[in-house]
Amino acid sequence: MDRAERSTRVQGSDYGMFQTTIMLEELVRQRTDELQTALRENERITNALRESEAKFRGLVNQSLVGIAIIENGRFTYANARLAEMYGYSTEEILRAGLLETTARPDRQLVQDQIRRRLSGEIDRMSYVFQALRKNGAIINVECHSSVMELNGNRVLISLMMDVTERIRVEHEVRTLQDQLQKQAIHDSLTGLYNRLALNEFFDRELSIAKRSKGTIGVVIADLDHFKEVNDAFGHLAGDETLRVFSELIQSSFRVSDVCCRYGGEEFVILLPDMSLEDTADRVEHLRKAIEETEIVCGPARVRVTASFGVAMYPEHGLTRDELIAAADRALYRGKGSGRNRVVRCDAAQA
Repeated sequence: MDRAERSTRVQGSDYGMFQTTIMLEELVRQRTDELQTALRENERITNALRESEAKFRGLVNQSLVGIAIIENGRFTYANARLAEMYGYSTEEILRAGLLETTARPDRQLVQDQIRRRLSGEIDRMSYVFQALRKNGAIINVECHSSVMELNGNRVLISLMMDVTERIRVEHEVRTLQDQLQKQAIHDSLTGLYNRLALNEFFDRELSIAKRSKGTIGVVIADLDHFKEVNDAFGHLAGDETLRVFSELIQSSFRVSDVCCRYGGEEFVILLPDMSLEDTADRVEHLRKAIEETEIVCGPARVRVTASFGVAMYPEHGLTRDELIAAADRALYRGKGSGRNRVVRCDAAQA
């Protein structure tokens, strides 16, 4: 090979290497540009995620409800409101277990609810339980939970609200409603049913007796010479006499019997499914009891008697008005024949 041929080959080889180098440099430049573009996009996405996470955490931490992630029975995330609700710092609440911060009587309830929700037995979980604050105080917590997959595990996302005050107010409202309902149908002095309630109970018992072909004993009681008690000893002694007589009425009859203050010193008693004979016997025991009772009101010592009229459904009447009228006539026969006695209505007088 002569010198010219060798020179040509060397030049060709150098030119090829030069071209290859140029191509490699261009490829590196392109890849570098692509990488820089990807890095800038990744940085933009990362910044957007950071901003979104900051907004999310700010929103969650400002929430008026407690938010928690519960995994294997423990808090793995808790917002500031949840920690505040339980009286812990955020770091402390994450070291606590849900059952450990639940009042002992409700631990089984909470455990069962978590199991049923994680197993898919129920789609939604909403319940109220008693929780323990760090200082040992008990609060009522309303919990709403849903399930999500996190790192391959099923966890609970729970919203919790302190409803202690709401439950307290609801309880007060229910108590007030019960009191108002009781006041609406009870006599304020004696605690017996009032006349309004008597009408309702009377009609109900008549309806039952008609269907079952049963009986109802109807009694009207009246304290003898009650005005003289008020005149001699004062109205406080009169009120105490009415209260004592009412207590004797309640203790003389069954829970199923209806005892009412009809007005003034008059009382009406309904005895479902009782014969005329048994009704009269029970009333006679009441008559003796009030006769033998000394009523004490301050320095006053009061003794009174009572008269009673007894009628029977259906023998002496089929309606409320007919039966009360029949018992009332028997009562006034007793009043007219000396008082302090039990008088039965008979069919001829009904």
